[in-house]
Amino acid sequence: MEQVFELDGYTIFTKVEGVGRPLLLLHSYWGGHILFDRLAAELSTKMMVIRIDLPGHGKSGLPPLDYTFEKFAVILNELLIRMGISEKISMIGHSMGGYVAMAYAAKYPDRLVSLVLMHSPLKSADIKSIRIRERESSLLQKGKRDLLLQLTIPSNFAAENLSSMEVALAMLNQTSDQVTIEGAVRSIYAINHRNNSFEALKNAQYPMLIVVGKYDNVYNATDQLEEARQIPNAEVLMLMHSGHLGFLEERDLVTEKLGRFLEDSYI
Repeated sequence: MEQVFELDGYTIFTKVEGVGRPLLLLHSYWGGHILFDRLAAELSTKMMVIRIDLPGHGKSGLPPLDYTFEKFAVILNELLIRMGISEKISMIGHSMGGYVAMAYAAKYPDRLVSLVLMHSPLKSADIKSIRIRERESSLLQKGKRDLLLQLTIPSNFAAENLSSMEVALAMLNQTSDQVTIEGAVRSIYAINHRNNSFEALKNAQYPMLIVVGKYDNVYNATDQLEEARQIPNAEVLMLMHSGHLGFLEERDLVTEKLGRFLEDSYI
């Protein structure tokens, strides 16, 4: 079932498949709900899988100028209530979607059964990454969008996988086409101004799974592993043949692991 919700100035597209315990999938920057098509098809055989297009992406509207993930966490909670999701929920966030999930977890820890973060650093943005994102924002506003995407989309994959990722590349091109310049710029602002979730996650009582790609060109794998190993309730899945899109690059392995982790979360 697909629905669009209007909430406090946000227009949010949602898609729900399956019945049972609720699971929310949150996609990456330049992404969209369709990136999780295969994953949702698998997991919705046992759970109610909820997908949304994040603000400025897919079929959702632009976020406000002062958009942050912490502010959107309140909107997300209201959205879940409007959708009739009153029980605890599991969340899977990929990259930017992980930042949204962490912001939600910090504000509503009692609403979570479990949390999965895929290729999503736990801490706030450092100076180097902020400058890279600001340069990207500047290029977008100067009309360099196509050149930027031509360079960045293939870099999401490990080099060994690129030749076999034709379907995934097509999906990324499709989702990126749905992101306006202003949507991208406001998302960059939110990425650069995200809170540090490290301490909140260290004290969390729910189980976590943190997925890292060995050849991630977006976020350093060593840094991600170092952070993850300091979270007491976190299990780490290191993908030895993946870049930044492990759920597409090592699809079967990740799908199987997620299924077992989510099921064990309720024991």
